[in-house]
Amino acid sequence: MRRDGGILLRQVRHELASLRRNPVTLILSIGFPLLFFILIAALVGNETLDSRNGVRLAQFLAPGFASFGVVMATFSFLAFGFAVARSTGVLKRQNGTPLQPWALLGGRIGAALILGLTATVLVIATGVVFYDVQLFARTLPAVIVTLVISAATFSALGLAVAVLLPTPQATLAVTNGIVIPLSFFSDIFLFSGSPPAWMSTIGWLFPLKHLVNLFGDALNPHLTGNGFQLDHLAAILAWGVAGALVAAWGLRRERDRATAAARPSRRRTPAADATPRRTTSPSVLALVGSQIGHANTVLWRNSSSVFFAVVFPVLLVAIIPTVNGGGDVVMSDGQTLGAFFAATMAVYGAAVTAYVNMPQGLAEARDLGVLKRVHGSPLPTVAMLVGRVAAALVVALLTLAAIYTVAGFMYGVGIPPAWPAMLLTFVAATICFAVLGLAVMSLIRSAEAVIGVALGTLLPLCFISDVFVNGAAFPPWLDHISWFFPLRHATGAMTTATSTNVVGSGLSWDHLGAMLAWTLVGLIVVAWRFSWVNLEPSRRRRSAKPGVAPLAQGGV
Repeated sequence: MRRDGGILLRQVRHELASLRRNPVTLILSIGFPLLFFILIAALVGNETLDSRNGVRLAQFLAPGFASFGVVMATFSFLAFGFAVARSTGVLKRQNGTPLQPWALLGGRIGAALILGLTATVLVIATGVVFYDVQLFARTLPAVIVTLVISAATFSALGLAVAVLLPTPQATLAVTNGIVIPLSFFSDIFLFSGSPPAWMSTIGWLFPLKHLVNLFGDALNPHLTGNGFQLDHLAAILAWGVAGALVAAWGLRRERDRATAAARPSRRRTPAADATPRRTTSPSVLALVGSQIGHANTVLWRNSSSVFFAVVFPVLLVAIIPTVNGGGDVVMSDGQTLGAFFAATMAVYGAAVTAYVNMPQGLAEARDLGVLKRVHGSPLPTVAMLVGRVAAALVVALLTLAAIYTVAGFMYGVGIPPAWPAMLLTFVAATICFAVLGLAVMSLIRSAEAVIGVALGTLLPLCFISDVFVNGAAFPPWLDHISWFFPLRHATGAMTTATSTNVVGSGLSWDHLGAMLAWTLVGLIVVAWRFSWVNLEPSRRRRSAKPGVAPLAQGGV
């Protein structure tokens, strides 16, 4: 028993070490819940609801975002990590070791549990220190039991999803496609108004809303009791049992397939095609066109990229106005809520495509040595980069069309009167985001760090740049910071161009000028620092072996 426990603990430590080396996991599972809590508390002012008892609004915000951290760590990213280990052959190699399957799964679940509890502790501790969130000794055992049971449940559900889906990209897209809408249905991102009854009914069918309500009631100063609610716990446990059964069935199926694949089979080798494909050098225009087609093919084959860049903005357009009173609600400037979020979500989708996904894909190709091989082809650097930017623009325009189709169907949002200004603004914003993404990729020598920096800068700026919220009263210093970056100018220019009360051409020259300035800065950085190869590994090798003369790197 002691030996088995030691194996499990070592496996948990191993998984935690792997998690620490993945900045995306740490940002999305720990950083986002904490960041969202801080920003939303600043957004709504953390007003005092009960001056006599010192109860502030953050008392009711903290449980939701703490629950969000648990779900992101145990459901979304445990599933994604398991899918990556399976697709890269790590699980297959581990099956050839004395490590038992229960220790392998237990290590992953244990690491995810620790990660989720860390996110919870950080949110609650921040609330206690900075926002006067109150904790109660009488409900502390219920909070601990609820978190452990919920983490185990969402871990089982994450494994079930991972074994059912074919690729890590599909796993990441599906898990986040489930968590994000359910977060709105479970009152985590509900800032004002009441959601429709049908959304509340759907929310109660899933375990996340039960967790949020259990946690929220345990921190509610107006309630009494020890915080244990057997009906909510039973619903969470039922989902956990179902997830465990599906995961066990899926793992057994995986082992059967691996055994069958290990059997020798006869495969015919296809005849080589000796026919020459081209006898002349392609034109620069043809090379740019091929890059556009290649980049779009790569993107559409990546389920996670498609979800975050296309599906997610469309989902937000459908959900955010609905939970805030409806898309036909007229704001102070005369624009409807549906039209406002259609414009801002289009900007968000363009930013994700151009600033996050496109540079990440290029950085991954650089890390794998693909760009180094491409550099030996007739493809010029300018043609390659222009093709990538143009491919991001194509995807962004498709997202824009999908968003306005949904907004028109749900809220009656039509084509803006100043639609030429809208298109010009949107194209300028997308090109600006793409150039800045290439600048980040040129400055940072790791694909994991590229996506970490891109997401770590984009999402906080979305909250202070009128992307996810409208008319928020932030502190003056934070408002000044938001106007320094191009995202705030992009949303300002788009909402102006899409307004039904637009005056003149609809072009906001001050906003466009700011985006142009950022584009020029990005171009300077790309021209200065872009490289076809990743020089970091060779530098580390030279530093590790000072007695060996470095190899010549001509042409790099």
